[in-house]
Amino acid sequence: MGPILHSIQTPYVDAQTLLTLLSEYRKPREWILRMVKKGHLIRLKNGFYLIEDKIKRELHSWIPYEQIANLLYGPSYVSLEWALSFYGMIPERVYSLTSMTLGSHKEYNTPIGTFTYDNLSLKRYSIGITQKPSMHSIGNFLIATPEKALVDWIFKTCKGFNKTMLKTDILESKRMNVDSIRQLDKNLLMEIAESYRAKIVDELVNVIGIL
Repeated sequence: MGPILHSIQTPYVDAQTLLTLLSEYRKPREWILRMVKKGHLIRLKNGFYLIEDKIKRELHSWIPYEQIANLLYGPSYVSLEWALSFYGMIPERVYSLTSMTLGSHKEYNTPIGTFTYDNLSLKRYSIGITQKPSMHSIGNFLIATPEKALVDWIFKTCKGFNKTMLKTDILESKRMNVDSIRQLDKNLLMEIAESYRAKIVDELVNVIGIL
């Protein structure tokens, strides 16, 4: 069974690909269950797996979290704390990956962590998404720009805040890097704010303007 899993280029695989590769075996679905029981495959959800050998390098696990987030549920893009940490805008390491989606709210508790999906309308969703190459796998993943990630975070966690409360939250509670905030693309931020049409996002634009 080793050569079959070794032939897969990515560290993740779906059931349909496995069934195709196992088409010459009797009862291929039972072979998949056997690989899960033996730990060769790590089930993230029904029909989607990590290949254990491909994520283990020496003493570390090399897991393409962002690609997995895109593939577990879509359409979606990585955002909020995970994206801000990715860009170095917040100091804390983030353990739960949150994405934005056009679908309904979802949460997957997997052996490698929790993946949460929050809904956005199409108009809010459509602006401020970029592609980045994965460090641990071939291919790219969709992630919010720094501007969009910040807007999403504030939009989801700071509703009802006034300008003073928001500034305090950004600098003290969220401990964001002021220099990185000042480097944000103000034009893109304004475009995103226009698409959100939310008071708290307008307040964010105002706060960033005085930092």
